[in-house]
Amino acid sequence: MEFIISKESLSYGVSLVERIVASRTTLPVTANVLFEAKKGGLKLSANNLEMGIEIALEAKVSKEGSILIPAKTLGGVVSKLPSDDISFKLKDRGIINISYKKSNFNIHGLPPDEFPQLSKVKEVKAFDVDGKTFVEMIEQVVFSASTTEEKHVLNGVFMETGKTPADASTLRMVATDGYRLAKVGAKIDDIASASSVIVPSKTMMEALRIFSQNLSLAKITIGTDQISFKCDNVYLVSRLIQGQFPDYKQVIPKTLETKISIDLASFLQAIERASVIASQSANIVKVELRGKQLHIMASAPDVGSVDEELDVDVKGKEKSLVAFNVRLIADVLKIIDAEKVLLELGDPMSPGLIKPIDSKSSGDFVYVVMPIRTQEISA
Repeated sequence: MEFIISKESLSYGVSLVERIVASRTTLPVTANVLFEAKKGGLKLSANNLEMGIEIALEAKVSKEGSILIPAKTLGGVVSKLPSDDISFKLKDRGIINISYKKSNFNIHGLPPDEFPQLSKVKEVKAFDVDGKTFVEMIEQVVFSASTTEEKHVLNGVFMETGKTPADASTLRMVATDGYRLAKVGAKIDDIASASSVIVPSKTMMEALRIFSQNLSLAKITIGTDQISFKCDNVYLVSRLIQGQFPDYKQVIPKTLETKISIDLASFLQAIERASVIASQSANIVKVELRGKQLHIMASAPDVGSVDEELDVDVKGKEKSLVAFNVRLIADVLKIIDAEKVLLELGDPMSPGLIKPIDSKSSGDFVYVVMPIRTQEISA
């Protein structure tokens, strides 16, 4: 095996595949990256048995071949290489010579025989999504997925296709950790039939990184227990999470008494300042509406208190007091791309609803956050 590749192209490919490599595994071969050099170019592959990736790169291949290179060593070497053409040459006894300018590395590789090949999904359903729309939809929900192992179905993003009586979208993504829920829907051509799967949030994060760098068409193929995402030169495949996702339609409130229009930047700044105090007291922030003023308040014994006042537009009841986890409010305000947001409140024990007003992002977004019971509010 012998080829020459630019440092820029090599860094791009290695940065994508090394994230997939298993850090802890009972199958040591999966701690490696597979290099396959053919006349058409170079292909890099990684597979942790839950998720796998292939990426095709341009390279001048003078001798075909394949080899496994330890991912940890590979990542360290590539990050230190100069911005120049890099030459790879497979020598005797599996030694990989990586040369540049007048210097070189010699790395011990492994034969590729036992490396698990990436699965090709047996298609049950397939559709295409504009890359920009796909990226924006993932960004708006994936942060809400659970990171604990208590309920495995919440460790993924629920992806649903087809029309529903109450929703004009044909592709929806939903994520929840039990304390908040994010949902986004978009109208995608050629998606008519109904289907639903749960995609691991780790997979969606990788898809987000891939398509953020390449906003080309996302080709999505769903199988019975796997899903794949493909763009120009990258193929990502993953197992699906099996189980019953909660009925998100039952979680989203139908009507709430108070609708508050707020400047997003001012709201986020107030929330972040309040979080300085709230972080010392279980992250609790109280949101109180008094006429046309919204107060963001937090207090902590032996630390202090804060009261941020914002001028807002209100429809409905002009008096409300609800407590939330300040982090859950800040998280959503950071991902909304709009100048204003709509905060909908009900009684102190009702969920709050946050929506963008005239969003610049694709899709119809809604965020539900559960209230916190406090002694003052319960009373």
